[in-house]
Amino acid sequence: MKNFNPVSRLVLFAFAAISLAIAATVHAGPGGDYSRGELMGNSGLSIFREADYGYQNGLCIYLDGVALTTLARGEGYKAIVPPGRHLLRVANTPSPYGKTNFTEKTLHLAPGRNYSFTAIWDVQNILLEDGGYQYHGFYR
Repeated sequence: MKNFNPVSRLVLFAFAAISLAIAATVHAGPGGDYSRGELMGNSGLSIFREADYGYQNGLCIYLDGVALTTLARGEGYKAIVPPGRHLLRVANTPSPYGKTNFTEKTLHLAPGRNYSFTAIWDVQNILLEDGGYQYHGFYR
């Protein structure tokens, strides 16, 4: 006698594959901070865009004068950076009113720590708020 027919094996295999896929996404988690082992004496930096930042606006990110990326809607940026003093600059693109306004924040990063910031767009300025944001989008 046969214990399983081919259809039941296929259903069982599909159920197992779906269960593994769901378990993998649950364990990934939305926080996404680097562990101490991943940092290895460096610092973790995460920058996010607020949900209502602007539909056609991009957020340009500069660290120590070097352009890192431009974030579109639903994106965030994560990086491992050396500890110490850094200058974080953000700007809006395309610039409203034909003038590029930079928002600067001096960071003092400690080794082995994670730092996160959320960019909030005001009428003419960009505010950088410290942490407190669980990101559910894509990283660049």
